[in-house]
Amino acid sequence: MTMPKRPSMVLQQSIIPIHYSLKIVPCPVNFSFLGDCSIEICIAEPTFGVTLHAKELNIQTASARDHLLNGYSVTASSVSYNIEDETITLEFPRALHVGSSWILDITYIGLVNDKLNGFYRSAYTDANNNIHQLTTTQFESTHARRAFPCWDEPAMKATFSLTLVAPQGTTCLSNMSVHSTILLENGMQEVSFLKTPIMSTYLLAWMIGDFDYIEAYTSGDFSGEPVLCRVYTPVGLADQGHYSLDLAIKSVEYFSRLFNIPYPLPKLDLVAVPDFAPGAMENWGLITFRTYALLIEEFGSQDRKHEIAATVIHEISHQWFGNLVTMEWWSDLWLFEGFATHLAYIVVDELFPEWDIWSEFVKRIQEVLKHDSLRTSHPVEVGVANPSEITQIFDEVSYMKGASVLRMLSAWLGQDHLLLGIRKFIHKYMWSNANTEDLWITLAEECKVDVPGFMRKWTRQTGYPVLSVTELDECTVLVRQNIFLSTGDMRADEDSLIWPVPLALVCAGDSEPRNIMMDSKEMILKVDTTRWYKFNMGQTGFYRVSYPSKTLALLGQTFGTDQLNAANRVGLLTDVAALVTSGIAPTSSFLTLLKYFEDEENYMVWAEVSLRLTEMFSVWLEQPEAIVNALKEVQRRLFTKIVKRLGWDFLDGEDPSTGNLRAVAIRFAGRAGDPEIVAEARKRFRLFMRNRDVSAIPPDLRFPVFEIIMRATEGVEEYEDIVNYYRETFIPAEKVVALSVLGYGQSVELVRRTLAFAMSSEVRTQDILTAIATLRSSVIGRAELWNFMRHHWDILYERHCDDIGFLDYFVVLSIESFSTIERYHEVQSFFANKDTTTYDRILATCLEGIRMNILWLERDCKDVEEWLQANGYLTSPELTSGQASRSSSGTGQHTPHESNSGTSTPLSQHSYLQLRNSYDVASQELTIDTQVQTIPMSIGPQQQLSYHVHRQLQTHYPAPKVNPQQQQQQQQQQHQYQHQNQDQHQPLLLSQQKTCPVQGLELGSLERTRPAISARPRTLEREMELLRLSGDYGF
Repeated sequence: MTMPKRPSMVLQQSIIPIHYSLKIVPCPVNFSFLGDCSIEICIAEPTFGVTLHAKELNIQTASARDHLLNGYSVTASSVSYNIEDETITLEFPRALHVGSSWILDITYIGLVNDKLNGFYRSAYTDANNNIHQLTTTQFESTHARRAFPCWDEPAMKATFSLTLVAPQGTTCLSNMSVHSTILLENGMQEVSFLKTPIMSTYLLAWMIGDFDYIEAYTSGDFSGEPVLCRVYTPVGLADQGHYSLDLAIKSVEYFSRLFNIPYPLPKLDLVAVPDFAPGAMENWGLITFRTYALLIEEFGSQDRKHEIAATVIHEISHQWFGNLVTMEWWSDLWLFEGFATHLAYIVVDELFPEWDIWSEFVKRIQEVLKHDSLRTSHPVEVGVANPSEITQIFDEVSYMKGASVLRMLSAWLGQDHLLLGIRKFIHKYMWSNANTEDLWITLAEECKVDVPGFMRKWTRQTGYPVLSVTELDECTVLVRQNIFLSTGDMRADEDSLIWPVPLALVCAGDSEPRNIMMDSKEMILKVDTTRWYKFNMGQTGFYRVSYPSKTLALLGQTFGTDQLNAANRVGLLTDVAALVTSGIAPTSSFLTLLKYFEDEENYMVWAEVSLRLTEMFSVWLEQPEAIVNALKEVQRRLFTKIVKRLGWDFLDGEDPSTGNLRAVAIRFAGRAGDPEIVAEARKRFRLFMRNRDVSAIPPDLRFPVFEIIMRATEGVEEYEDIVNYYRETFIPAEKVVALSVLGYGQSVELVRRTLAFAMSSEVRTQDILTAIATLRSSVIGRAELWNFMRHHWDILYERHCDDIGFLDYFVVLSIESFSTIERYHEVQSFFANKDTTTYDRILATCLEGIRMNILWLERDCKDVEEWLQANGYLTSPELTSGQASRSSSGTGQHTPHESNSGTSTPLSQHSYLQLRNSYDVASQELTIDTQVQTIPMSIGPQQQLSYHVHRQLQTHYPAPKVNPQQQQQQQQQQHQYQHQNQDQHQPLLLSQQKTCPVQGLELGSLERTRPAISARPRTLEREMELLRLSGDYGF
């Protein structure tokens, strides 16, 4: 357990910014802007040079003046650019002395880019087909430097005064209220804003464009003065903002009381931005959202309301916990994001107690529990030193594991004590910065317990434990903790970690959990093993539990009673599902447990059942058709029963959770091919598409019905109906639904059309991943997506390497579902010669996940087949024992163009053992199959990328197959190219990279060289060049 590393790229500490005065003048003709930045600084020691962060800014003039000495000034003699560090250094002919009040005056030209970060542009079309242009900002984490020279670090707080020059009639917004507006003679206006409080650069924001808005005021009961809250929307969508506006009013008042600090700013704006990379951003006083994350129509689904509530409240909590008190460095990102997530659930539970939000929390954390059970995970407190590392920690571990361990702390301390400690922490560090240790010390002072000792092991150690329960006799159990690895291949040297585990043990008949702290490897407890008992009651602990099969059956028998609530039933289900992937329990135990849910009525539980079945289907997707159909029958029987009970139509006064349950049951019964449900979906789909009859498919059922239709047809008529619906609807949630289901198409033609459509100008950059995500649901979709990514990787990388999280998730969507050794080797081979700096964490995680899938499938194929046969789901005499475990060629579907190397071959015993034992010897390396086809380079690394070329690629995608002779020729050409260029690039060994701590498996054991494309600096001139080449091309 080590302290996270401190940053290696922070700027000189002897110069501190005090105040920024900014004037921004966008130039819409060439998508550039003029910037005038004056920075008041404090100098601690004499210096001839000042270094600031700046990226893609062309400095025009730079000088320093001492406004205390009658305007004495000195002009910079030179400006040097450090592209790698993203800094500029202003050199002066005379020293800037201590004791003076210096102001740096810098004028520059920047780019209003289309990358969804920094200062960028967007556009949208309203219901009357009017096109509206807008510009906006996204500065977290390190993108303020794209808009103005600055000290772009969270600890370098300062105040800001901003002036925007924009066309008259447009709306100008920033963190503070408008101070003055001056109309200029050229049809422009100069809008100045009030000075901000002291804050970090990443929290500054502004935007210019056409918006509608609605507004309301807080009561002012706590602060004594009402706060103006507004929701700004694209023109024509203001009516969809009322739900979020109401949440904002309630949240501002709640947090003002909770922290005993009035909201610090004069106003709060929530803005729906048409093009926006993250879900939302907590800019102080000007919170920005994706339209989908903020707006909802009056009859929107209950699930959407839950999502919006959690998001809006999360961002508003940051106005205190994150903005008023800010992290010291990005290593403490988890603290503020984890706490904001945890606080959001507390507030939602208070505002909407009927939602059972903590059961939803238990469901939501399953993804991070899965991620954190891989060796490639990282501690909650993770050291980061540069922008590419910072971007990669905006993940589930920082957000949801952070929130989970805080919830566990809350359960141990008591929620009231925790909140009092947070209040004390905010009062102590307001207007300043703090780190994780500062919070633990404050909580320890408030609660009089060893909070640091408890929490350090949860935040500085990767992973979490599984508690294995052994029944020694009828009144005694032995509990042992081990690190939980979903690959099931833990080495002895990996099992030295010990966590302090709150057991929260409940036995049959107990009214309250026994609060026992397990801080050793093993513990013996007195428990009546003849009756049911459960650890982690309430699912507040971040760990798994493995019970004896007898006890698991006793727990299953409590379902349908009030002995275990929904959160506990979800916890049992997910624990068993996780244990089977790791080999601790056979997959048949999970299938057996499902029988206890047949009479379940809780939506949250059924939603989790559906997710666990989906996970299993994903791994078993390429197994023999008989096996896949038998698993579908398991799913069909479970969910069809619910549909028959609830029907299709919503009843007046019906509980919203019943509607949610109906939707999930229809979706998964239809996904399993139930003929009655498919027929009903077809009928309703035709009515809806013909007349836009909303009653035929209410909003809650739109996604299920659209998905069923796409899965049940290979024709294009229904596909085109959904595409046209996407084009004509102006409801953000409906656009997301229509776009999401296109990937469920079952033919090569539809899959390729979806890929082409996703990359077209009709789909916003922020929505490309939404469009392709569901392609993973079919064998054909996976193969086509993987081939698309390989063929067009250079273009994807060039175009999106700076887009927040885009490459990470494109890689995830393209490879994480694989479950064969051939695909595993293909992925290793493909990325072996790529510069993975910006996505190395996620790539390593995907490879480890594929490895988990392979091991799970090989281990339990026969077990699943035998269970299906024994329970009457599998009756085909043609399927022999072992066929399931040896086949990986698909489900009987046609899988053309699946891979350039041919269809998958069986996983040999040697390959399986090689993969299984790849960690046993530190020096052992996996051998890459030399027969795996290498994708030819469509664009040579030494060539300048052209978006005209890319336009042709998209127009004619997919690239046709080449015959074997052509393949051999292309391989020879690539080999020749690599040989010719081997002296031009210094080999970069994996051992020298900041990758996962997996020996021999991160990216394969190959040496790799950085391609020239990644070495080319992204300067302002380069951006303008790309802009000219791309024109209006939406890709």
